Amino acid sequence: MNGMERLFEEAKDSLFLIKENNCIKRNKAAAELEAAYPFPLEKILEIARGEGCMLHSTMEKCLDCEVRSDWDQAAFPFVLENKAGEQEQFSGSYTMIDHKMALLSIRRVAVQNRLQQVIQNKRLIEYVNQAHENERRAISQELHDGIAQSIYSLMLETRQLKWCEQLAELPSKLQKIDEDFVALLGEVKQLAVDLRPAALDDLGLIPAIEALLHRLTEATGVEIHFIPMIENKRFVESIEVITYRVLQESVMNSVKHADVNELWVTLSEQENHLVLTVRDHGKGFDLQKVNGHSHGLGLLHMQERAESIGGHLGIQSEEMEGTTVTLHLPMSYLAKRASSSEKR
Repeated sequence: MNGMERLFEEAKDSLFLIKENNCIKRNKAAAELEAAYPFPLEKILEIARGEGCMLHSTMEKCLDCEVRSDWDQAAFPFVLENKAGEQEQFSGSYTMIDHKMALLSIRRVAVQNRLQQVIQNKRLIEYVNQAHENERRAISQELHDGIAQSIYSLMLETRQLKWCEQLAELPSKLQKIDEDFVALLGEVKQLAVDLRPAALDDLGLIPAIEALLHRLTEATGVEIHFIPMIENKRFVESIEVITYRVLQESVMNSVKHADVNELWVTLSEQENHLVLTVRDHGKGFDLQKVNGHSHGLGLLHMQERAESIGGHLGIQSEEMEGTTVTLHLPMSYLAKRASSSEKR
């Protein structure tokens, strides 16, 4: 065995020497991989040649797949399943040696990458838990300092009626109590809206967005221009909720951090995707720096929301140039899932 053959045989990566679509030689690591993860090699070769992708194994299924447009034979991801049914991520590379021969190399995704994913997931869970705790604290404070105090005040006013000796004053006191009840009812309604906007359930996405932006404008003084480029209609609930929450967080981020007086929000349909954009001309920020600190968890949470239904969140920002947040949610993807669920 010469040096090259020994190097091939002892390599830690799984190596397959391919000639005219057939494996003519494999090293020790490749044999161990096939034993642990039974898989048809021709499928990996299809993926390696760009005849499929990480989402679809054949060209027929992924003609319109966005993943394929970014395909790189030098490093492509895929998933294999072992005999116990457990899945693991791998990375492959496919190199043409000459017009007949090629080398397929497969390795497990680096442990470091998996650790980074675990750390990211842990940070996200911590963020979600902290967000829930902050929400509970805000609700508790609102109930104690706002609604409870209003009820206590009303209780005192009502008790005082028993000691009212001037009957002429009774109508005005009752009028005051009535007005305080109306104010209390308004506080309860606002709290309910903050928890779950009724307009989103009853009227749909566009009216709910209009109501939200109107309230934010009144509360912050920031002028928010909303341009819906679609008619008012209902979407799958998860699309409406995610769009509403991403909009809410994006607008509040701009209001709190961008130092702006105006915002622009658009809602449109593009290639069977619902597309939301939130744009400001504020201070902007360095996305890499933000993601490196806990301040980026809000952005990470929005990305996780989008990706949970096969969507995508894009953020473009430059310091002193402004920020644009773009949310793409696939409508057909969810329709297929709903159809599949109904058939089960």
